[in-house]
Amino acid sequence: MARSTSLCAAGTLASYESLGAGGCTIGTDLLSSFANVSGTYGATELDPTLVSITPSGGASDPELTFSVSSSAVASELFETIFTYELSNSVFLQSTISLANSSETVDGAVTDIQNLCAGGNFGSDGVDGCTGNPLTLLTLDGIQNSDNTSLGSVTSVAVTDDFTVDGGTAGTASGGEFTDAFTAQSSVVTTTPEPSNAWPLAILIVFLFLGLQWQLRSKSS
Repeated sequence: MARSTSLCAAGTLASYESLGAGGCTIGTDLLSSFANVSGTYGATELDPTLVSITPSGGASDPELTFSVSSSAVASELFETIFTYELSNSVFLQSTISLANSSETVDGAVTDIQNLCAGGNFGSDGVDGCTGNPLTLLTLDGIQNSDNTSLGSVTSVAVTDDFTVDGGTAGTASGGEFTDAFTAQSSVVTTTPEPSNAWPLAILIVFLFLGLQWQLRSKSS
């Protein structure tokens, strides 16, 4: 029996993980296989039920915005790291952005996106890419967006690693990060209908012959 894939809707990382390989769609794009992977040693994992996801865009510009509410003081590090797959279009570019975050002293809020264009990662979601491995980085207050070309691939494995780090003597809070993709729009080609019109040259010939016949008729 054919499996019906639902449209992506607002939810949490936990609810998206529960979709499994069936995933959900934005336009015709399939987003699937959401899963947590092992993070930084010593970091406290953010509860997947507290990581909100809001989808937007369409088949040519699918987008996911992830929101958390986390605050870290000195020596605290909070993290959410997860992987998912994007397929069903020709994907051209990935862009990440970071917002609604703050830090003091040596605190930091970051999002690192690891990509495997045209392939898949190994079990850790970072290594063993079977396609083209790429990395994007955002650091709040210094570089809040980054992008890269994906070439022209029909699938992308994505791993986001978002951290709220209080540093050794600071604080940090966040935040919101967005994964946005550019895909090739479908190009509809049509076969032209056969034309019923006479080619211009033939029409000119017939007009000339008709004019000659009229002149001969008048002179006879």
